[in-house]
Amino acid sequence: MASLFEYPRLIKELFSRSTTTKTFESLILIFLILCALLGNLLVCYVVTKNSRLRTVSNTLVLNLAISDVLMASLCMPLSLGVLIAGEWPYGNIVCDMHGFLIFSFGIVSEATMCSIAINRFFAITRPFSYTSVFTPQNIRIIIVFLWLLPLLASVPPFAGWGYYAFQPGKAFCIYPFNVNIVYTVLVEVLFIFTPMNIIIISYKKCYTAMKQNNRRVADMTVSGSVDSRRREQESRATRTMMTATAGFMLCWMPVAVIDFADIFTGGGNLPRQVYMLNAYLIYISSTINPFIYWLMNKDFRRAFKEVLPFFSATSIDSGINSMTRGDRSVGAPTDVTLQS
Repeated sequence: MASLFEYPRLIKELFSRSTTTKTFESLILIFLILCALLGNLLVCYVVTKNSRLRTVSNTLVLNLAISDVLMASLCMPLSLGVLIAGEWPYGNIVCDMHGFLIFSFGIVSEATMCSIAINRFFAITRPFSYTSVFTPQNIRIIIVFLWLLPLLASVPPFAGWGYYAFQPGKAFCIYPFNVNIVYTVLVEVLFIFTPMNIIIISYKKCYTAMKQNNRRVADMTVSGSVDSRRREQESRATRTMMTATAGFMLCWMPVAVIDFADIFTGGGNLPRQVYMLNAYLIYISSTINPFIYWLMNKDFRRAFKEVLPFFSATSIDSGINSMTRGDRSVGAPTDVTLQS
């Protein structure tokens, strides 16, 4: 059963916030909820409806968007209720489920990012193996695995390896990382640092391969080679996902640092503002990807325009084109799809 009174100092600080602070914190979270829901639902819609985006590898992008939609619809609103009420108003069972879901969706997102990085690694450095590895059937198996994997971390608190508790500083329920240091270190290593290292290594190899192939692609582009267009398309798709992954890591690395600092200071002893930053970063990581796709990927941008006509404004297009013009180093087409 979840503990609702684990951090008495933070409970008092949450309850005694000024009206200005309460309003400000709530408005930030409302903004993040709306952006995460609308942005990721839009990604889900265009990937399933647009034939250019409905590809095998984009299924992983769709999976990431779904996990972010679930975070925004099932977890963020409960935190918003906490910020408005100044307490946890939902009871122990909901706290257990809240902690379980936040833990699970966070791991699904990171594991999906890791899978996308491996997908890009094969597309760039092992193109002849790519189609045999990332088949529709294998992608379905990968996605099932991605949703079962979090159970290794989120179920043990129900089985005696600690418990979930309301963390007033973060405005959500989570596993108290100082309760079982061994379990905490295992979770951090297996589900945060290991995937991040795989991501970094994969994209580093992708970057090296793209740099080595740049001149070769430029030579082939002169003759309009289909292979050159494919290589450039894969490179641009990889750069898009590298940017999305960088944004994700910029959110989660500080979260990991704060969690480790919390462990070694006894749990619940950091300033409430630090914990609130931790929560916002977790929720921001579920918000930013649609904006990255829009800014960096012309196929997504075109698909968004078909659904939301106001994206067709000439001033927006010209601004984005000026931002991405420097990426046309080999004179290849600017159309990019996150596909094989």
